[in-house]
Amino acid sequence: MEKCSSKSGLMVSLWLVVLLLLALAPAALAQYFGRNKVQYEHFDFRVMHTDHFDIYYYPAEEEVTRDAARMAERWYARHSREMSHQFDLKKPIIFYADQPDFLQTTAIMGMLSEGTGGVTEPLKDRVVLPFTGWYRENDHVLGHELVHAFQFDIMGKGGAGLAGMQRLPLWMVEGMAEYYSLGSTDPHTAMWIRDAMLFDDLPTVKDLTTKARYFPYRYGQALYAFIDGRWGNDVIIRLFTAASKVGPDAAIDSILGVSSDTLSILWHQ
Repeated sequence: MEKCSSKSGLMVSLWLVVLLLLALAPAALAQYFGRNKVQYEHFDFRVMHTDHFDIYYYPAEEEVTRDAARMAERWYARHSREMSHQFDLKKPIIFYADQPDFLQTTAIMGMLSEGTGGVTEPLKDRVVLPFTGWYRENDHVLGHELVHAFQFDIMGKGGAGLAGMQRLPLWMVEGMAEYYSLGSTDPHTAMWIRDAMLFDDLPTVKDLTTKARYFPYRYGQALYAFIDGRWGNDVIIRLFTAASKVGPDAAIDSILGVSSDTLSILWHQ
């Protein structure tokens, strides 16, 4: 689960592409001539223990890591309440002091782009991300990635969680992570929705599920905000879980009591 981030808040890549590449061709990504991951630093990792996380860091980032540890526990309290779910075991979080250090990580097989803000790796059940130098963005990316940690934990450990997530459309996965990490009101998402309305290009649920050109982070967040406002927050995790078993259309019909076409009409109105 990859989160792309910059100071402008623009996220420019999709997690599924990365996960599919890592799952299907890890050797090619790691060994293709001219594309090997260069590691030119040695990181003396330590472990900071909190109630729900084992946090890996090195001395250069110790001060900010202590702040991030408090952020992680705040997110855990919030997400566990919203999703009615608790971790059985502590989750590892690996922090890097900056983007160049993060790009050298061996925790994620394969190459990472400079725009990658963080990754939730399901097979070993860990979150890996760099600090940005901007506390607000650190908090947002951490909250986003921890939503994915909850999603994988709810779906099942390791490969089972990954398989369950791959059955879901991106708007359900990334939209949920953005909704729970940003809330229902976000000026960046509002800009996207206003632009879509002005150009008569607001997607339907079917469009979001089948057409890759509709960016799932922004539109998914907006759709979840509408669902929460009309049906309540408790239906979000029920919808998400049901969709992993029966598909999004059947889940919308059984959990919300309307068809996906009707949901689109209500949302557009």
